Amino acid sequence: MMKKTLVAVAALAATAAFAQVTLSGRGNMDISTMGTSGSTTAGADHATRTRVADAGSRITFAANEDLGGGMHAGAYCETGINIDTATANGQANSANLNTSEWCSREGRLVLGNKTVELRLGRQNVWWVQGEINPTGSSFIGTDISSNMFNGGVGVQGVRLENMIMLHGNSGLGAFAGSQIYTGYTTPNEATGAVGTTNVQPKGTYNGFKALYTAGKFVAQMDYQTATDANVSTNLNTNFDRVAAKYGLGYKYATGSIASVQYWNKERTDKTNPLAAFSASSSSGAGKGKDAGYVIAVNHTITPTVMLVANYAKMDNIKETVAGEIADSGATAYTLGGLY
Repeated sequence: MMKKTLVAVAALAATAAFAQVTLSGRGNMDISTMGTSGSTTAGADHATRTRVADAGSRITFAANEDLGGGMHAGAYCETGINIDTATANGQANSANLNTSEWCSREGRLVLGNKTVELRLGRQNVWWVQGEINPTGSSFIGTDISSNMFNGGVGVQGVRLENMIMLHGNSGLGAFAGSQIYTGYTTPNEATGAVGTTNVQPKGTYNGFKALYTAGKFVAQMDYQTATDANVSTNLNTNFDRVAAKYGLGYKYATGSIASVQYWNKERTDKTNPLAAFSASSSSGAGKGKDAGYVIAVNHTITPTVMLVANYAKMDNIKETVAGEIADSGATAYTLGGLY
């Protein structure tokens, strides 16, 4: 028994000598005053209050191994944690799917070189904005651009499972960070089995991110489509989606950037596309469109102090039957500091 244990330890040590393993993370808490008003749904407004909330804390495990000849392989597992409640529930007292399991935020296996990587697994796509708007992706975790963009008729997802991605590395020069990806949305094989209630085996999504950096300017375009997606187990509805987002940023000073982003997107219920539009993903009839824009400034005052300001405006939803849906848009802003 002792001999087997020693052999296992020796094998582990030999593996560790070739692979670089890191454990890291982020603790991020937010103290803020928040409130909502003007909702068309009774009881949906929130009185202004001060709250302490987790803003994207996580633990990350990563392994990387040099295969020689410029090639490398690795694994990445990022797990969300709620250090405000110490449960899987967020401030809305509902389950936060990005904190419920290991690799809940992102998990992937990687094989590639300096130019491009093949990535397999559950991965981030839309909200990873990098330089063009680092507020949510790199700093305080409260990003109006993502919150507003995911509202209205919605998108297929910001974190998508079963994904095959090609990710551009530094060898792509000005286009480093660009991505192209594809995947399927059926949660498991049984869901699409013949004879089951929910026969929808072909839900798929596709998309790309084109990122270009030239001197002080950063340009970015995201495009995503989904077919036969968001299947409801009760109503067996299915949606087709298409969404596009465009952004342009200007790094006017060291550590500072101002950017503007514009989006438009559309969702169609293939079962009943001519019905009055419903924004609910469970009933989701009809065809709806929305668009909007965000202006963001991240201004560095000193090497350790940054001012953050965002303004966002989402247009009212437009639908096939009645045209524009009044009071379905929104306006939002963020003003804060980062130390």
